[in-house]
Amino acid sequence: MPRKRFVVTSDPSADPGTALLTAVDADDWNEAVRLLDLHWSVLISTHRPALQETVNRLPQEVLVKHPRLVLAAEYLRRLSGAPTTTRFRGAPFPGPPVSLMDSLAQLTSHAAIARADGRLAEAAEAVREARAMLDDASALAREQLAQGLPDLQLQWGLVWEYVGDADRAVHEYVEGYDAAMVVGNEMVKVTAAASAAWIHALAGRGIQARIWLDKVPSEGEWWFSRAALPAVFAATLLLVDEFRLEEARETLARADLSQHPERWPLHTLLAAMTVSGPEAAFELLSQIDGSSAALPERVTRQGTTGAVIAVARSILQSAAGHPSESRATLNSLEADRDTLAGQTLLCARAAAEARLGNYAAASRIVSPLHGHALDAPRTTITVLAVRAASELRAGDPGSAAEQFARAAALSTTHDAFYALSLLPREDLEQLVALRPDALPETIVRRILDRAQSATVDPFLRLSSKELEVLAAVLVTDSSAAAAARLYVSVNTVKTHLSSIYRKTGVN
Repeated sequence: MPRKRFVVTSDPSADPGTALLTAVDADDWNEAVRLLDLHWSVLISTHRPALQETVNRLPQEVLVKHPRLVLAAEYLRRLSGAPTTTRFRGAPFPGPPVSLMDSLAQLTSHAAIARADGRLAEAAEAVREARAMLDDASALAREQLAQGLPDLQLQWGLVWEYVGDADRAVHEYVEGYDAAMVVGNEMVKVTAAASAAWIHALAGRGIQARIWLDKVPSEGEWWFSRAALPAVFAATLLLVDEFRLEEARETLARADLSQHPERWPLHTLLAAMTVSGPEAAFELLSQIDGSSAALPERVTRQGTTGAVIAVARSILQSAAGHPSESRATLNSLEADRDTLAGQTLLCARAAAEARLGNYAAASRIVSPLHGHALDAPRTTITVLAVRAASELRAGDPGSAAEQFARAAALSTTHDAFYALSLLPREDLEQLVALRPDALPETIVRRILDRAQSATVDPFLRLSSKELEVLAAVLVTDSSAAAAARLYVSVNTVKTHLSSIYRKTGVN
C-alpha cells in the first residue's frame, strides 16, 4: 500500500496550531473557539500538542458557553490513550446544548458511554436520535457541522458495530469517510476505511474488504496504530479465509491493542481461528477467562462482543478436545438472526451440530438465515454447506452436489473458504467427490487439512430433553418411574428412549 506522511506547513501564518496557541496565550477565547470550529480536523490529525494544550486551558465560562468543548476534551483524552471512564474527570459536565453540534456531541458521548458499559439498546437509541437530528438539519446547518461531523459518524458506526448491525455500521463508516475527505480529517479517513474493511471481511465480502484496505496507508501520525487496528484484523481474516495461517499469525502480531484495549475480543477470535494446537488453545482460553472477568456480564453476553467471545471460546474448546463444552458455549447465548453478530453465532452453532452428526438440528438453525443473509456471503456459504451435507446424509446426492457447488462458487468469488472447513472432514470429502470441479485442488487440500473429523461420542448428539430422560431412566431403572419423576407420560419416555437408542447405536 502507498505510504502517506502528514507534513505541517512551514508558514506560521497558515499554521492553525500556531494560530491557536497565539490566541490562547492572548486569552482571546472567541478566536480560539473559532479556530477550533474551523480547523478541528487538521488540529486533531496533525497538531495534537497545540490542541491538547488549548482544551486543557479552556476557562470555565468558555466551557459553559460552548458545552461541546467539554465533550471534545474528553474525546481527545480518550484518543490519547488515557484510561477510559464513564464519568468525566477534572472537567465540568456539559451544560444544556446551545447549538446543533452541542446536541449531536452530547448524544454521541452518551452513546459511547452506554456502549462501553454494555447498555447497547440505550446506545443505539441515542445514535438513532442523533442521526434523525442530522437528517432533519438544513443544508446550511450541515455545512456548519462539517469539521466535527466525521468524528461523530465514526462513533455512530462503532455503536452499530458493537450492536451487531453491520449494515448501519458500514453506512456510518462510509459517510464518515466521505465527510472526512471533504475537511481533510486524516484520522477519521483511516479509521473509517479500516473499520469498513473489517466489517466487510467479517461478513465474507472479500472483494469490498480489499477495496477499503487499499484506502488505508501503511503509516501515519500519533493516532495511526489505533486508527488502523481494524485494518490489521481485516487483513488477518482475509488470510485465514485462504488458509494462509502463518501469514495470518504474523499479521495479527502487528496489532497494537494498547491504544484500543476494548477491541481484544476481535483479536481473540482471530487468534482462535489461527490456533496451532491444544496447548495454545488452553492458553488462549485462560486469557479469555481473565479478560472477561474484568467486564460486566452484560458486555460479554450480547451484541458483537458476546458473539465473538462465544465463537472464539467454542473454537478453542473444540481444538482442545472438548466438543461438548464447545457446543454448550454456543448454546448459552441468544442470537438475533437479523444481525451479523447473531448470524455468526448461529452459523457456529449449526457447524457444531453438524460435527456431532445432528444435521436435523443444524438445518433447523440455518434455515431461517437463508432469507436474512443475502449480503453476508460468510453466512450464506455456511447455510449452503450445511444443507449440502444434510442432503448427503438424507440420501439425495444430486441436491447435495448442487448446494455444495453454490457454496464453493460463492467462496471462490470472495476467497472466503474458511466457512467450508466447519463441516466434518468425512462429509467434505464426499461432497468434493460429488463435484470435483467446484474448487481448485490446492484449496480442497487446505480445507480438508483444517476440517475436523466428526465427533465419535454419540451421547453428544442427544438433545437436552433426551439427556434429561436418560438421566431419569438411569436413576429410576424403569420407564414408568422415569415418567412419574418427569411428570410426563410413559409413551413420551419411550419415544425419547427410541431416539436415544438410535443416536447412540444401541439395539
